[in-house]
Amino acid sequence: PSLEDGRIVWKDSPLVRAVMEGRSLVIDEADKAPLDVVCVLKSLVEDGELLLADGRRILRDGCGEGIIPIHPDFTVWVLANRPGWPFHGNDFFKEVGDCFSSHVIPNPDRASEVDLLRKYAPTVETSTLQKIAASFSELREMSDRGDISYPYSTREAVSVVKHL
Repeated sequence: PSLEDGRIVWKDSPLVRAVMEGRSLVIDEADKAPLDVVCVLKSLVEDGELLLADGRRILRDGCGEGIIPIHPDFTVWVLANRPGWPFHGNDFFKEVGDCFSSHVIPNPDRASEVDLLRKYAPTVETSTLQKIAASFSELREMSDRGDISYPYSTREAVSVVKHL
């Protein structure tokens, strides 16, 4: 809810709009969500049901007053880190992994990472972007070998180039 002109107004969230309009809902960093939120998501995905705070109900197969039917084109894309250190999130896959088709997405190859970094820092010299990509590649290799514990991702490389 939000307060407008001294009145409480309910506006549909991105989740509710995606359900109604048959859009894709992307949930990033789901492993950071509290477990009660994860359980609500599981109810929606597994059972096709979700009770909203305003009294309406989302249902896979339903109609009537206060019922929001799930559009047949509605999809959910959930992005989550692997469980454990250094991510410190919930074990998302343990809680709801059986409801989703899981895929591990590796870091991009070096040329693709440089291309991506160029999109965030178009004025930075290519040689600098190549050095940054090479550094992050080396850090990842060190993590894979167990020399360092943090598995640096492209997200951190993007953060670096955005400040150049």
